[in-house]
Amino acid sequence: MAHDREFWVRQVERWRASGLSQAAYARRHGLTKGSLGCWASKLKRPPAASAAMVEIGRASVARPQRSSPIQLVVQRRYLLRLWPGIETAHLRELLDVLESRG
Repeated sequence: MAHDREFWVRQVERWRASGLSQAAYARRHGLTKGSLGCWASKLKRPPAASAAMVEIGRASVARPQRSSPIQLVVQRRYLLRLWPGIETAHLRELLDVLESRG
């Protein structure tokens, strides 16, 4: 008589809890020792990985930081060296001052 996986999971759990040898447990429950041993071994191994893909998140890619300034010429009179991280509001204020002198 063929048994399904659930049957063998229950039998292996009961055998392990019984404290009996595989042979003694198999005789007592009308099972073959070979089948019990085979399933006990099979159930020790982790289940095979599924082939399905699952999205776990998205990576963000940071742009490399510049280590040198950007040079900006204003009205052919001023050379500004703008380092990475300058705030936009600060730059606008600086340009307004320089243009008003022009």
